[in-house]
Amino acid sequence: MMMPAHSVRTLTAAAAVVLILACRAKPPEHGTLIDDPLPAPALHLADAQGRAFDLAAQHGQLTFVYFGYTHCPDACPTTLGDWARARGLLGSKGAAVHFVFVSVDPERDTPQVAQRYARQFDSTFTGLVASAAQLDSIKTAWGFAVEREEMPGMKMGEYGVSHPAGVYFVDGDGRMKFVFAPGSKPDEIASDLKRLM
Repeated sequence: MMMPAHSVRTLTAAAAVVLILACRAKPPEHGTLIDDPLPAPALHLADAQGRAFDLAAQHGQLTFVYFGYTHCPDACPTTLGDWARARGLLGSKGAAVHFVFVSVDPERDTPQVAQRYARQFDSTFTGLVASAAQLDSIKTAWGFAVEREEMPGMKMGEYGVSHPAGVYFVDGDGRMKFVFAPGSKPDEIASDLKRLM
């Protein structure tokens, strides 16, 4: 017995809705998705070769931004190491993501030092450093604090620097779309990046 035409249309429409819902990208799981993303704050710094890096000019490029420092004993090397492993897990899709490390320790880090530090994890990573004057405006625009810290067990003249723990994700339209949680593992980063792409 043939099914009425209107029933076929109804079933076809229902199947299409199920397929659309199944194919819709799931939200990322390992950080904070910004529901109404705004343009990312300004980030305009010189790289190790003296060329201008301007975050606003990266349209069409997915960009990770992490603020840290090269003398960091734990979070910074762990984060950049996880970036490198996540990029490997992405395979060919990893080329679509730009990883940017910005030092917030201008007393000890130079653009050359920051670039060398970032590239020891992956040759495609960008390392930058903000001058003291630039850092003041960056902290205000990005909404974080940086504090010099004297820690027990450090030698005379040594110090730590408190800095943001999360990693900022800027989409191809230059919008701050997501903040990855501190300690996100490489497979979690890769999984969330696939959902954000």
